[in-house]
Amino acid sequence: MKIDPVKITVLFILLLSFLPSIPPAGARYSYEGIPLAPDAQGTFRGEVYIDGGHGLSFPPYTQEFDVPEGTLRWARLYIGIWGGTENYEGWVRPEFNGQRLEQLQLAGVNDENEDVYCAGHGVYWVSYDVSNITKTGENTVEILTSSGEPGNKLDGRVYGAVLATACENPKEPMVSYQLLSGNVNLHGKGWSGNLANVNDRTDVHFSSGQALSSIEAAKLSVVYLTGSKGLPDYLEFNGEMSGVSPEYLSDSYGGKAMDIANEVSFDACGDEGFSSSYFDIEHFDVLDYLQASNSGSSNSVSFVRGLDLDGDGEIGIQEGEDYLHPVLAALVLTSENTASVLPDLYPEMNIYEQELVDEKPAEISFTINNPGGICEENCTISFRVDGSEVLTFPIRMEASGVYKSTFSWPAVKGEHLLELSVDPETRIKESDKKNNACKLNASVRSKPDLFVSLGEPVTIEAQEETASASLIFLSFLSLFGIRRKKPLLLLLLVVLIIAAFSGCVEETHAAEKPAYSIPVKIMNSGEASARDFEVNLYLDGKSVTVLNIPELAGQTSIENQIRVNTLKGEHTLNVKVDEHNNIIESDEDNNEFEKSCDFI
Repeated sequence: MKIDPVKITVLFILLLSFLPSIPPAGARYSYEGIPLAPDAQGTFRGEVYIDGGHGLSFPPYTQEFDVPEGTLRWARLYIGIWGGTENYEGWVRPEFNGQRLEQLQLAGVNDENEDVYCAGHGVYWVSYDVSNITKTGENTVEILTSSGEPGNKLDGRVYGAVLATACENPKEPMVSYQLLSGNVNLHGKGWSGNLANVNDRTDVHFSSGQALSSIEAAKLSVVYLTGSKGLPDYLEFNGEMSGVSPEYLSDSYGGKAMDIANEVSFDACGDEGFSSSYFDIEHFDVLDYLQASNSGSSNSVSFVRGLDLDGDGEIGIQEGEDYLHPVLAALVLTSENTASVLPDLYPEMNIYEQELVDEKPAEISFTINNPGGICEENCTISFRVDGSEVLTFPIRMEASGVYKSTFSWPAVKGEHLLELSVDPETRIKESDKKNNACKLNASVRSKPDLFVSLGEPVTIEAQEETASASLIFLSFLSLFGIRRKKPLLLLLLVVLIIAAFSGCVEETHAAEKPAYSIPVKIMNSGEASARDFEVNLYLDGKSVTVLNIPELAGQTSIENQIRVNTLKGEHTLNVKVDEHNNIIESDEDNNEFEKSCDFI
């Protein structure tokens, strides 16, 4: 189905009156975690510095960094924090080189801050842009959290702080790099609440190195939170196991087990390292396992929680970490190339399926990547729908080689081809102009349309024997009390029995109103799902039950049996779905159903 582009353009203009600026993309809590995605990338002469530590400790938490010489093109500060549970809330506030940074809220399950990644049972990975205040030489961060604040429940201990920065230096070799950050929760069965699922591994793919013709060195850097010494875990680069097996596991596993995240940083390759409780940062030489840039294959790293070493079909409690959070991975390639490298901009676009609903402003997230030479220039973004340009806006490309943001599109029902282009005027000189656009097929569904119906009430048979059995049980307990000579217990039981037989205690089943089961059918005739809405049942004008429905898919229905207690006779039943109109529907006038019923 094709829609007139004029209609789309008009809708877009109307929407833009409510969008004065393009907001940055936000992050949301996820128990399973947030996948690692590029934070920085590029190609330049110099060094990529990644360092930190030093393990779990209460605030104030201080960490020093020694940044190498050069022109600092960008810098990011990362902080790991333990919340205690995903339901506790608090804050973090660092001071970097004497300058107080923004106080960020740590909201757990309610988190929507773009710079806060919360996963699992309250493990946080927070980032700050410190490009303008980082310097060569000594840098210091002091971190405060809400730990110890009156009324605060957040644990607030700091796992560690990591500084990553690009130091440009014409005297140094050419480097091509990609740094990815996230917060993945690898866990076994016993650590996911009511869920029986496991998350044993996560894979990360790198796209750095295409700009280099020859590579002399390759360094992989990784950071973990929550790792425990003595519980094996593994790191694979292009399918090859990294690190060395520690001596303390050699007797139990015959040299087969690794323990990368062992609360000792910089020891995974056999060095002594330093103690870092529940925090690990490691560097690996991966040159021998590197995929050639012209092979068409990307380089990948796999974080593995554990392996089934005894062959029983599962990872036992001593065969892997209980839970482990990989939060950073960086691949830095070094070359003796002397030729300058041009920028190479290319866009990526993503939209969640639930956003694609007719006439709903759909949030589209996008990333402009530059794995080539550093580019800090203004350029234009063009957004097209079915071949017609409906939006253009300016951005300034950043030295970090990653620009992330979002914009809104007033979706129109039907099948559409979305296209996002960067620098359509070709003002920036690049090594490759053929990859400056990306396309996405979007299927926009009609709005949800909720309606309800009621069936006839059905009597629920009373179970009179329950009361009698209870009295018999009390009598038995009283006799038991006599035999055990428990005078206080005996006295209480005798009083209850006498009260029950004398009528002092309410005769529940004698005076209880009959119970009935009411069939309530909830339907969604629209194409899009309806999420997080309520169904209210009223008996003679009084609310008796509220059902919370997390999701009802399009063109489906569900039926619930609702129990009510009332006197026999004729009564009026009324049911309302989404009474407060939280769901935007195609028809809001069919959300109520009422009928008179004879309760027999």
